[in-house]
Amino acid sequence: MLLKSGKGIYLYLVLLLIWITLTGCAQQNTPTRNPEYESQNVIVEGDIDQPKEITVGEMRALPQQKLDASLTRTTGLLEEFKATGPEVKDVLEHAGINYQDYKGIGFAGKDDYYCLVTPEIMAERQLILALTIDGQSELPDELRPARLCVQGEFGPYWVKMVDRIILYKEIPEKDINSVWVFKNLAEGIEPYQYEYYGSKDDAIELAQIFSRFDNVNSKAFFTMKSSDGFKKNEAINMVSQRYYIKVTGEGAPMNMAPNIKLGMNVMHIAWFSTNADAAFFPEEIVELTGQQQIEAQKGISLRAILEEVGLTDIDNKQFELVGTDGNSVKVSGQDLNKGILLTQDDGSYPVVWTEGEGLSLIDNLMRIRSV
Repeated sequence: MLLKSGKGIYLYLVLLLIWITLTGCAQQNTPTRNPEYESQNVIVEGDIDQPKEITVGEMRALPQQKLDASLTRTTGLLEEFKATGPEVKDVLEHAGINYQDYKGIGFAGKDDYYCLVTPEIMAERQLILALTIDGQSELPDELRPARLCVQGEFGPYWVKMVDRIILYKEIPEKDINSVWVFKNLAEGIEPYQYEYYGSKDDAIELAQIFSRFDNVNSKAFFTMKSSDGFKKNEAINMVSQRYYIKVTGEGAPMNMAPNIKLGMNVMHIAWFSTNADAAFFPEEIVELTGQQQIEAQKGISLRAILEEVGLTDIDNKQFELVGTDGNSVKVSGQDLNKGILLTQDDGSYPVVWTEGEGLSLIDNLMRIRSV
């Protein structure tokens, strides 16, 4: 009996030791959470009855998605890391919100950087608010409370320090009716010497450009597209102050603002648009439109320019081309493809037509407007 009892005690002690060991390992594998970080929150606001907030701790309790993240900054730098966090739709659902009820979602960081996600991106991409990076138990200060991850999109969409989500229920439809040559549109505006990462270059404030448009709806999208095809949207009211288009130096034309870090810009902008106006840079937009030849001259098809910036129903419209000298010519939408825009060494942008059409030349194009 003593032998059996001794064996029983020995077996009990072995099992107890195994249990203690396993329990210790389990405790080691459970990360200790930082209450200060877990209590940080993201505020949801915009087109809802009243703002709502959700803490990091609450977001961590939602289903977590793992992502082998890779993004390319607009400087060409590739960034890769492993991210874990909830999907944006689950975060909103936790707050009692169906993201499909909204036409756009804005994400703002503590540094005031802002990016608007359109319905197309919402439908095509998985939006994740990362709470951990590369297995760390919490985000570093320069990323917290959360980082937006949008796999498949360029760096400007990967907002750091997300602390606000802005919901837009209705966004006015674009109806472009004026298309401007940016250089001529900005004529007379004193450039601001913008210092950015050690370089001081000429920049034009968007507010001054907007003042020359006929109608700017503050609730509409402000859209930019680069010559390599990258497109980014903002809410117009977010770019109406202290927001610039750099027109000289590396990467120009390029958007700049105090809250835009290098690599989050849209470089080599080909065109941008508000709700009713678009402005383009001929030397950049040609990368998107290609060239057309008339007689011995090569230039950019007028029709291709309008199609590229989003003007619709061209064949059924009449247009007026206005030069910087005030001279103008009217042409049907069907005849627009008979004219091309040239880029001259002296900085002018004349319009020439197929010979025999009886259309007047424009020495230096200011804008094309729908009449």
